[in-house]
Formats: sequence, structure tokens, C-alpha cells
Amino acid sequence: MQVLFAAIIVLVVIIIISSLPPPVFAQIQSESGTILKSVSDQGSFRVMVKWNQAGIGSTNSFNVEFIEPETGKQLEDIVYDFVVISANGHEIIHRFAQSSATNQTVAFSAEGPYTIRIANIDGLGENADFHVRVTPEFSPVLIVAAAGLGLAALFGAKFRKEL
Repeated sequence: MQVLFAAIIVLVVIIIISSLPPPVFAQIQSESGTILKSVSDQGSFRVMVKWNQAGIGSTNSFNVEFIEPETGKQLEDIVYDFVVISANGHEIIHRFAQSSATNQTVAFSAEGPYTIRIANIDGLGENADFHVRVTPEFSPVLIVAAAGLGLAALFGAKFRKEL
């Protein structure tokens, strides 16, 4: 009975942990992706990035928008640099002078924390950083199936000892 209770607790913890979103400055989960929000380091721009997450090695897309902080209106024709920085501080991507209408794509080669930096906004030297964590995509069905196999192995071992 104690084994069953422990197995249920482990299963619940696995499900809760697998459903946690990656940490960022401010985020909103939507049907079409994760919306990341930040203010540029000098406060002149609100930056919103819609992140459509994919697995490691697959194409992740980042749609970048700029908003006027005082009016809340979207700004157009803003030029910026799109930078991806690894956990050890190395720039792995630096795309110069991108237009705000551009959808940026990145295929991450490894899991872990990354910084998405929207740099030199409108040529003013302002930056907005977004800290994201890239993880392998495991479907909830696979997690439940793995937990079920683990429980079956536990019960099988327990009942073999009793026979």
C-alpha cells in the first residue's frame, strides 16, 4: 500500500513539473505560443515577443513587436538586432538591423537557459532581454505512459516477492 501511495505522489509531481512554463521576465501563455514582455533598459520601448516553442533542433519562432509605453500603440518600422546568448554568455546568433515586421527563427541545439536580446532598438543603443529555458518537448501522454510502466514494474516486483 505504501508503494502505491509513493508511486501516485511521484506521478503527480512529474505531471506538475512537466507543465511548468519556462521562466521569463513576464509571460502569458496563449494558444499560439508564449508571449514575453519587457521594457527596454532606458524605458523608451515596451517589447513584446511571441515565442512559438518547438523541440530542440526544431524551428522556434519569435515574433517581435514594439509598443509606445505612454500610449500603448504599436510602433512600426523599428530596426533592431536579434541576439541569442547561451548560458555561458556566448552569442550564438546575432542578426543585425532587423525590421520589426520580421519573424525570427532559431533552432536551439541543446536544452538549457538562453537570453533573447532585442538590441540597439531603433539605433538608440537600448536593449530588452528575455530569459528563456529551452527544454525537450515531451508530450503528457509519454509522461503518463512512462509513469504507468514504472508503476507496473513496481507492482510486478512486489507481487513476485509475495508468490
